[in-house]
Amino acid sequence: MIIATAGHVDHGKTALIRQLTGVETDRLEEEQRRGLSINLGYAYLSRPGHTALGFIDVPGHQRFINNMISGISGIDTGLLVIAADDGPMPQTYEHLDILQLLGIENLVVVISKIDRVTNERVDEIQKQVQEILSNRPWKNTAFFAVSNTTGDGIEILKTDLLSRAETVKARTSAGYFRLSIDRAFTAKGAGLVVTGTVSAGSVSVGDSLTLLPQGLDLRIRALRVHDQDAETALAGQRCALNITGKVDAAAIERGDWLVEEGAAPVANRIDVDFSLLASAPFSLKYLSPIKMHIGAKRVPGRIALLETERCGNRLHPGDNCLAQLVLEHDVACFRGERFLLRDHAENITLGGGIILDPSGPRTRRSHPERIAFLNAMKADSPAEALTELITQQQLVNLDSFRQTWNLRVNESEGLSLPDTRGFNAQGCNWIVGAARWQAVDAALLAYLDQWHLQEPEQPGIKATALKQSLEKSCEPPLLMAVLTSRLQSSKLVLSEGRLRRADFQPAVNTELTQHWLQLQTFLQGRGNNIPLLSEVATHTRFSPKALEKIIKAQEKNGQLHRLTAQRYALPAQLYRLSSELLSLADTGEPVTVVGAKSRFAIGRNLTVEILEYFDRIHFTQRTGNERIVLDSELPARLFNR
Repeated sequence: MIIATAGHVDHGKTALIRQLTGVETDRLEEEQRRGLSINLGYAYLSRPGHTALGFIDVPGHQRFINNMISGISGIDTGLLVIAADDGPMPQTYEHLDILQLLGIENLVVVISKIDRVTNERVDEIQKQVQEILSNRPWKNTAFFAVSNTTGDGIEILKTDLLSRAETVKARTSAGYFRLSIDRAFTAKGAGLVVTGTVSAGSVSVGDSLTLLPQGLDLRIRALRVHDQDAETALAGQRCALNITGKVDAAAIERGDWLVEEGAAPVANRIDVDFSLLASAPFSLKYLSPIKMHIGAKRVPGRIALLETERCGNRLHPGDNCLAQLVLEHDVACFRGERFLLRDHAENITLGGGIILDPSGPRTRRSHPERIAFLNAMKADSPAEALTELITQQQLVNLDSFRQTWNLRVNESEGLSLPDTRGFNAQGCNWIVGAARWQAVDAALLAYLDQWHLQEPEQPGIKATALKQSLEKSCEPPLLMAVLTSRLQSSKLVLSEGRLRRADFQPAVNTELTQHWLQLQTFLQGRGNNIPLLSEVATHTRFSPKALEKIIKAQEKNGQLHRLTAQRYALPAQLYRLSSELLSLADTGEPVTVVGAKSRFAIGRNLTVEILEYFDRIHFTQRTGNERIVLDSELPARLFNR
């Protein structure tokens, strides 16, 4: 069990820890000279046969509230100390707010300095505190009256705390290891040591970890848990880790994370469920500057209110809403972790809440589907959240979902649900409800059927065009999974980049076929002298619309090639012309317009158009007035049909 003190400055928190454990937690010379806690202090109370009780002594002065917050994340019990002579003071209320916002479930109240007042005064203070706690979550809170000077009441309090430690429910060690560093120092003979409270998972001597946000790889050389040598540290325990790697104490800041490989990556956009304290002195508007406290870290940023339709652009004291914290630096966190917000000047505790998504999106963050996703993530367990998302017919990236909840791969195996479809796409595992899968499948087939009706002569729709048409109503991974499933079942056919129903056959347009044969015969008869479209229209008597339809259809299937907007050629014509050009190049003579014109036996303008076409397809390249052959095998690949 880890216990943290709370309460106003000079109410006897440090002296109480000294009485309970015999340890002086004010170790800085300035702290001892001024009789004032500045930094966090640590002490332990041994329990024979069990892990020692851990105490974190926090500063009570308002100027050191940030240090206080960094010390109480992840504790089991809050030890609220109130001096009998002063009674509740400003930091008493602020520390209670912080304990409440961080979800500390157990609270013990200690009335100190009873040697300075009458018994009636002690009773009066207890009643005041009970009234303060009446509107807070702690019910049936135990009260103890002590004197750090005479020792009265200390043993009774110590006995109670030891008894409570017997009943504290052990935290699960599931998930990837995570620890927010609150101290880093170099110990003589050991090297670099970091300390903190394990918030998830477990770690053992010899394990490799990553320091975030620096991204440095480190290894655990030795461990101490609650000030005792150990081989393993578990979630909920305070530990000191002797680490080795390319880093020194000066490069580690309070609040940096040690995590196991596989944990969620760091990010600077965090989606949260946030509550503004009823006692907050002002409302928060959209993008107000804030300081976020999570673990032992504090990071500046701004708060973007997401439920503007419900809350407007301003959140009033006592209200709650979904929000995105846009931070100046990356942080490492996971769903369910608690956080605090203070004003930008760090004078006021504004409120707090829980992390819903440790890596929020930059765009569409207030979209109704996104709001529904975040509301689903408020569920008490990942299984409940996933069930709600499937009910909403949302597509879920299981790998991202698992990281968000800090679940190992084997721990997420129990997330499989009935009436769902799982698949792999874009290197990730996905899951979607069977109803949503069927809806996308039906939409895909309906779109293809409609396309076949509108384009009965076409062999199919281009896959890229189909994706562009449906991706607005369906996420690309899901669309591709449904499409792949249909292809594998042979219900659809993909040929030459076009999709069609397996039972669909393109309709034969007799008139179009006849027109094409007529055009093909005319072009073949012209030899190398490729005509303009105006000549074609005059000779064939095709209407402009009919001619355009023929050209469009035959260009798609490669039976015509566009030299210019007004001239099209058969593959055989272009193959013959390219062969003439290769023969000219083989003679060793320069390939010029004049030389090509002579070989082709056609006019100059047409020769220039043909040579420029050959340049465009990279068969030739112009250099001054001459041309060189770039790829002699290209004509055979393109035109020899």
